[in-house]
Amino acid sequence: MIDKKKFNSARFNNAKFNDAMKGRMKPGASKIPTDPGMTIHVKNPEVEEQMKAYAKERTPENLNALVEKLRQSRLLVPANLNDKKQPMPCLIKSPEGDLFLPVYTSREQIPKEPKSEVVINMPYLAVNQLASKKEGNTAGIVINPFSDNLVFKTPLIDRIEETEKLRRAGVQKKTMQLTPEQYMCFERRQFEFGFLPKRFFEQKKEMLDALCDKKEAYIDELFEESYQQKRMYPYLPEDFSVMVMSISEELLVVRVDLPNRDMGVPSCWRVYFSWNSRTEKGRYFTIEKTDDRKRNLLGEIADDWKRIDRGEAPVEGAELQRVLDLIQGADEESKEAAVLSPESGPGEKEGDGV
Repeated sequence: MIDKKKFNSARFNNAKFNDAMKGRMKPGASKIPTDPGMTIHVKNPEVEEQMKAYAKERTPENLNALVEKLRQSRLLVPANLNDKKQPMPCLIKSPEGDLFLPVYTSREQIPKEPKSEVVINMPYLAVNQLASKKEGNTAGIVINPFSDNLVFKTPLIDRIEETEKLRRAGVQKKTMQLTPEQYMCFERRQFEFGFLPKRFFEQKKEMLDALCDKKEAYIDELFEESYQQKRMYPYLPEDFSVMVMSISEELLVVRVDLPNRDMGVPSCWRVYFSWNSRTEKGRYFTIEKTDDRKRNLLGEIADDWKRIDRGEAPVEGAELQRVLDLIQGADEESKEAAVLSPESGPGEKEGDGV
């Protein structure tokens, strides 16, 4: 919950977010609108009712219904004016330090203090599109932060934006109704093949140091962070196992065993992180479940987020050696390339010649 006492100091115009807004707010947009559809006397009883239903039971079905209601709604966005008298939406900061774009379903939901200079009436889809801009530096949208405090984080915002792009392009995307079991499998795939390697390649050694230090508690924190519907998060630190292995002075490998329930195909039994302190490069390997209970796959997620097929995984006792073979094979190529002189041709090593 966002602390109302901290709202005054937390609410401000973020420079990156303001840059993202440029071009969206036309000159004169701060004038009082005459169109009834643009009044600040907005009411969204159906949205508010569905928000309560979702808060009571956070199922994929209720979330889908809420998004559909929002798609057809207009919301209120507090803003201040920049030097050109253009409205720039305010941002608020959570206790964790993340920036969110606050929106309100009605005028009554907006706090009286601190008072913003203007209030913008915007279609929800315009708000969603704005929040999806990476240069905006926001972690998501918060609806009625001082009452319902419903947060839509970036992954959900991006999925909504992707769906709307398909709709605008005339592509009919089938609505997928997920059971709780299917939803948990979906979240696992998002975490194992998306969130986790992305975080690793962004933070590199910093993330691995935290994993080595906090072990199971840290991987549990990361998984819960990635989980869109937090109340449905089903795991505890004891559902994970982390093994840290210093293979050599320069090579560190960390094995993470993941919960063996709520697994679909594909999902991971475990993953391996590696970090080479000499080259300052990391690798991320996956041991993946298949429909054949006797057969697993070995994959790798590269730093460009693409999956590389490494063939059938060996038996569990031989997995580490196979991973090390892949790592050390690449390291040998790297060492050989480092010996070559930048000016030398093929076959000419540093020190050769007259």
